Amino acid sequence: MTHADGAHADYICRRVVDALLREDVRECVSRSAVMPNAALPAALGKHAEPGDAWLRVSHFGDGCLWIPVARSFFMQDWRAAGSPLLWQADGQVRALYAVADILACFARGLPPAAAAPFDAFAGECQVAVEHRHVSETERERWFAEFRTLHGTAAGARLPNWHSRLLHYDRLGAFLDHPFYPTARAKLGFDADALAAYGPEFQRPFLLRWLAVPRALYHPSSRDEPGLSPLWPSFEAVGLPAVMADTHALVPVHPFVWAQQLDDLLDEAGLREVVRAPRPCLAVTPTLSVRTVVLLDAPEWHVKLPLTIRTLGAKNIRTIKPSTIHDGHRIQTLLADIAAREPSIAGRLLLTSEDCGGHVDNRMFLAYILRRYPVDALGESTLIPVAALLAQTPAGNTVAEEAAAQFYGGDLETFSNDYFDLTLRLHLLLWLRYGIALESNQQNSVVVLSREAPRLRLLLKDNDAARIHLDYLARRWPNLASHVAELQDRRIVVTDPLPLAQMFTTITLQLNIAVLTERFAAILGLPATALYSRIRLRIEAVLAELAADGEDIALARRLLLEDDRLYIKYLLIAATLAEKTETGATDVNKFYGRSAPNFLRAL
Repeated sequence: MTHADGAHADYICRRVVDALLREDVRECVSRSAVMPNAALPAALGKHAEPGDAWLRVSHFGDGCLWIPVARSFFMQDWRAAGSPLLWQADGQVRALYAVADILACFARGLPPAAAAPFDAFAGECQVAVEHRHVSETERERWFAEFRTLHGTAAGARLPNWHSRLLHYDRLGAFLDHPFYPTARAKLGFDADALAAYGPEFQRPFLLRWLAVPRALYHPSSRDEPGLSPLWPSFEAVGLPAVMADTHALVPVHPFVWAQQLDDLLDEAGLREVVRAPRPCLAVTPTLSVRTVVLLDAPEWHVKLPLTIRTLGAKNIRTIKPSTIHDGHRIQTLLADIAAREPSIAGRLLLTSEDCGGHVDNRMFLAYILRRYPVDALGESTLIPVAALLAQTPAGNTVAEEAAAQFYGGDLETFSNDYFDLTLRLHLLLWLRYGIALESNQQNSVVVLSREAPRLRLLLKDNDAARIHLDYLARRWPNLASHVAELQDRRIVVTDPLPLAQMFTTITLQLNIAVLTERFAAILGLPATALYSRIRLRIEAVLAELAADGEDIALARRLLLEDDRLYIKYLLIAATLAEKTETGATDVNKFYGRSAPNFLRAL
């Protein structure tokens, strides 16, 4: 193993141990004893370092696992303090440096079926190490190339909004997910596929096409008015023009085309589907991997199924046919709300997602065609929230670069504007309309302009919201009509708690708190100082809503008064446990309540 390989392995291992502690996997925190160095058994003393504490985990089989930890106040009480972990059994002490060895200890004492996911996760960790190594090598190469071509110029100086968006997408692809420890792993891609189709490399490629009998093809609109004018003809993909009378063209990602398509078609019994002989339509990947941008019409993005898994072994990146309709329904609902609310009117932008289709209800044969609101963008700069903390070729963060371009270098004012709009929008949706959006760091895009308003938000991919439909229908029946026929009934909830959980884990923790921690360090301020300002902002918005007659009691209690916040247990739900164990209908919405509340007044 090279020094670089070792550094990547250590980095992933540290993230994994942090996640195990954060999610209290196998009650490694709640059932353990905290031991100061002075209380360690003599056999372990040589591993102690000043200031460290240890968790003594004695319920994993016949031995004892010792985890070096340090106090934490963000998202968990204890975080990993370094390596090694120690396994003590049969009078022997073994130092654990490798993540596979640590996970093997976590699996001790479990029946084979329960232990198997830990072994599989060890494989995922190895993929994360390999993909991180490949990606970091590419980042170094690209940064050197960028500096040669552009010096230290900001990405905001690229010629148009779509080239800037792609630039910041690519920067964001090199930044790890804040909480899922092996987010770098795209399970199913080898190094060559990662280079060909990963957003870290952003290489162009051509889409492949299937001609599907119209009896099997289900478009979102019968006359398909939303299709991009660049959609190919049958002749362009090497098929007879006459087939247009009986078939529809459906795009397929070339990775699926080459790797699994034959087996998928055979398993589904779709023998009438015809492979087009020629690829057509040049695209390049965006931050979400399975969404690609049409290079000759960059306002159009195509979301395609990919038979890979990201953010967990259970997160296969197919497209449920229901999302094609549901995303559009929720988009129209949001557009109507924005039009009636002066505090967000003109500051919320939405992509159009009314066009798509699927083949015979198959999740691997579907697409969504997304259009960006070109007329409203003008010369704006678009930056995914997922990229704000990414490193730029100049060595600072994207947020600092954006502040330099649009706020005269004032990161504090930039962050204040962003936090204010984000909180105002999502608290309003939650408390007035009974809506919580899964507008995570990829789906939330900051739109910056030199004209007023200087900062706006663009939201996309809103097909996984939570909507208290009875509440919405009771108060706003006209608005509720947009979503009365949602196909994915998991979106519909019957009480306000799921809305609070979504707001807390997506808007507050991912889109605000993660940034706050880093912004505080950049500004030379304690994080508590910035959290105090965020608390004041929340209090102000809640007061406005209360004055308008909205019920803010639950929000005030959960966000500002309780000792603990809800937290997503991503690793448990998406990798280490079955739905039958967690009870979650969605692996991305399994919650615990173990995060220290950074907003609670001290």
